[in-house]
Amino acid sequence: MAKRELSGPQKGGQKKHRNGHGRQSMRTVTRTARRDKPEEVEPEVSESLEDEQEEAPVADKFQNIKAYDALLTLLKSDQQNIESTKAVKERSKKGKSHETSGSIESNEEDDEVNDDQDAESSDNEDDDSEDFKGFDAEENEQEEGQEAEQEESVAGLNVEEPSEDEEEEMEFDAFDDQSNFNALEDPFEAHFNGVTEEYANKKSKLIETAKWETTAKASLADGSYIATTQSPPGGALASGLIAKTNNVEKYSTLKQRVRSDYLRHHSENLDELELDLLHNMLEYKDINYPYKLYNNASYKKLYLLHVLNHVFKTRDRVMKNNEKIRNYHDALKNGTLKKGAVEPELRDQGFTRPKALILLPTRNAAYELIEQIIKLSGAEQLENRKKFKSQFYEESSPLLTKPDDFKHTFKGNTNDFFSVGLKFTRKAVKLYSSFYNSDILVASPIGLSMILEDPKQSKREYDFLSSIEVLVIDHANQIEMQNWDHVGTVLKYLNKIPKDFHGADFSRIRMWSVNDQAKLMRQSMVFSEYLTPNINSIVSRSQNIGGKVRYRPIFTSKTCIMNSVGLKIKQIFQRFDSADPQNNYEARFKFFVNSVLPSTLKQSSYENGLLVYIPSYFDYVRVKAHMKQNTRINFASIDEYSSKSKISKARYAFSAGKVQVLLYSERLHHYSRYDLYGVKNVLVYEVPSNPLFYKELLRYVGKSVYKEQADIDLSFVKTIYSKWDSMPLERIVGNERAPVLCNLVNELYEFR
Repeated sequence: MAKRELSGPQKGGQKKHRNGHGRQSMRTVTRTARRDKPEEVEPEVSESLEDEQEEAPVADKFQNIKAYDALLTLLKSDQQNIESTKAVKERSKKGKSHETSGSIESNEEDDEVNDDQDAESSDNEDDDSEDFKGFDAEENEQEEGQEAEQEESVAGLNVEEPSEDEEEEMEFDAFDDQSNFNALEDPFEAHFNGVTEEYANKKSKLIETAKWETTAKASLADGSYIATTQSPPGGALASGLIAKTNNVEKYSTLKQRVRSDYLRHHSENLDELELDLLHNMLEYKDINYPYKLYNNASYKKLYLLHVLNHVFKTRDRVMKNNEKIRNYHDALKNGTLKKGAVEPELRDQGFTRPKALILLPTRNAAYELIEQIIKLSGAEQLENRKKFKSQFYEESSPLLTKPDDFKHTFKGNTNDFFSVGLKFTRKAVKLYSSFYNSDILVASPIGLSMILEDPKQSKREYDFLSSIEVLVIDHANQIEMQNWDHVGTVLKYLNKIPKDFHGADFSRIRMWSVNDQAKLMRQSMVFSEYLTPNINSIVSRSQNIGGKVRYRPIFTSKTCIMNSVGLKIKQIFQRFDSADPQNNYEARFKFFVNSVLPSTLKQSSYENGLLVYIPSYFDYVRVKAHMKQNTRINFASIDEYSSKSKISKARYAFSAGKVQVLLYSERLHHYSRYDLYGVKNVLVYEVPSNPLFYKELLRYVGKSVYKEQADIDLSFVKTIYSKWDSMPLERIVGNERAPVLCNLVNELYEFR
């Protein structure tokens, strides 16, 4: 099993729990996260995407040229030769292939985890004890001498292609519910099947050279959101094809099967915000939507409705075209072919079957989402439900004393190492289907990246991502707290020309796929509790010719987090100068160590009780090194990599006044939410992205005031910021105050 490398400091000799449960599992996984470099900060509002275009993925040049040339050669070959070759392949496979109901998974223990669950797992199914769940790529049988080596891999790889019978298991009902509907008015048809090679080439050149244009701004939900629509150069592809309606039943572009199953579980009426979201989804626009409240799940039913509609339309169109081709050959064979008739050229496919990829942070999130998919699909049967529940479901919850958002985030199975395929047939949903035989892939970024970049080059697989047409990243803030680098890894391999062609029918592959332009068609949807530069960059760098919509929540002085605290503690905001976002980290560090820290210690009314809260692990390590090497300050430090014993000792020493300063990292707070005692003053090194964290810092001081350990008139919470921090600052002070704090002459502001 490949080791997950840690970018932060290591704890010598300490074992990690193997496949742990609840919060412990998540804490273990945090050690895979990287905080060894600063994140790029982008300005709050960027109307132009000229500087935000996605960098081309780094790839093996020879491999790409070889694969591309091979594809073009095969496209020119005779279709009958292709069919005969496929028939020979099928006959050769029959003697060797074997059925697999689930994934071929490794039972090898991870060197990084504890095996304290082994005794319990012996009574369960064989797959229950594995770290990595759900990846199935069905390998051909290996010789006995190779089996031991296979057990050590992250997951068994199966590159066998489905048989023709399996390919046609989906019920053929394309457009049967839309007999009076013009397919040219369907965004699905216009976006994926109506794009000519000439049009795609033109758009590709325009996107590389011209700016995106802001075409509309709308206030939604009583002014609580502003939706900004941006179109690619030359205009969006499928925009304006369908009329808005607040009734799901009236959306004729939704398949009747999908609509009826949706309405069994949800109301047909949509509010203004839901209507706008669904409409833009169905027009295949990119979406960046912050849902604000941790327990808001109304948007999920909408994107699942859209994903299922897309998958069913895709499969039904393939089946319909298969029928046309069969009818042609039957007529040719029987001599009933009309004079002048030619074989239809129907390009309706990508290189591989999977069409939707959904990235989630934990197995519990995946469990809840897949259960929703099953309900909305209307499937009568579910294959591998028992195995799925045993690996993804867990009845556990954090301590009742923890905040509500913490309990919601870390309930159930919090393991972040999973990947599972879903295949839809006529009456059933099959879980753990082979990736190359799946319609939807549900995975964690780290789980998928371990397949994409397996240390053993020969075991790397990424072809199954070549034809993804809808990408969903949900709970993006939780993923960012784990390790955002893995998201970048997944994006790097999306829509690449495959290294092998997996029995694809080249006469059916769309030309924009052949020409490596699939990224122009892919819809990306990102859902988060709050926006950050990393999250914004997904949509900013997307090249979807359908356009993009950014939803920006509005926080007023009445709805901002500062207004909900209820404590009259002095809150100070001190601005420092920073010429550009790239210089922000260096300018912040110099301002903190040269000005803020010395003056705070000198002017404080207390000899101890100063908490220094640092969001970035990179900054945390840098400040810690400075205080250790260049000052005589008596301080302690705790972060997500600290042992429990070290954390306990540091917390006790700080609460007892034995240390003057406590350095505290944001990710430790995210994963633990410790109650810190003895906090009299707080220095916030950078504005927290999560406004709830700011509120909790104020409450630390409030507890000391309540216990009469501090004076409310002498204690304070001081936050340092620059004009590039306007986005998180607005969530704390409101949209009326944030521009004042960022742009006026004064550099010091105080609130109570």
